[in-house]
Amino acid sequence: FRTVQINSTFEERLKNTLGKKIYGVEVSKVVPVNTPYKQVYDPTHPDADKAGCVYLPNVNLVEEMVNMLDANRAYEANASAIKAAKDMALKALDIGR
Repeated sequence: FRTVQINSTFEERLKNTLGKKIYGVEVSKVVPVNTPYKQVYDPTHPDADKAGCVYLPNVNLVEEMVNMLDANRAYEANASAIKAAKDMALKALDIGR
């Protein structure tokens, strides 16, 4: 992923209010993984080839789970930062009253 500037009416208003630019993310490229499929000998399996081998996905479940947890923690951190900024802005409005 890479950061990109978001151009919208909301961003312009927020930029004028906070004096900062807003950035988002987008997929910059997709890198294919060229690891071979796991080959298992099981001639009774319906998907077995003529040699009796079944090719299982090359997905590493542990690695994918770690990536999912990492993304989840990043989302939680960002949501918490946004909530804190919102709470501070509301408190500033209360002080101004």
